[in-house]
Amino acid sequence: MEITVTEHAKIRMQQRAISADMLDKLLEFGEIRFNGNGTEIVTFPKRVVKKLKTKLPHREFVSLEKHLKMYAVLTTDDELVTVGYRTRHLKMH
Repeated sequence: MEITVTEHAKIRMQQRAISADMLDKLLEFGEIRFNGNGTEIVTFPKRVVKKLKTKLPHREFVSLEKHLKMYAVLTTDDELVTVGYRTRHLKMH
């Protein structure tokens, strides 16, 4: 998936210490859910985390582990709007 990163998303990535590599992992392995307002939210749900734990080498999983609450908001045109870390349940519209 080729995405366009908005200036807002670049700023949020820098503020929240989210590297391009971590974002790539989220987009590669994460699950996309439609939010109902024209956006998609990409997260690591529990079943994906279990799969990653068995699929990835131990060191790679350990480096990814602290980023498992990360999320990304995309438009349906594959434009990255923002990224962050969940502190509570994400509400879907």
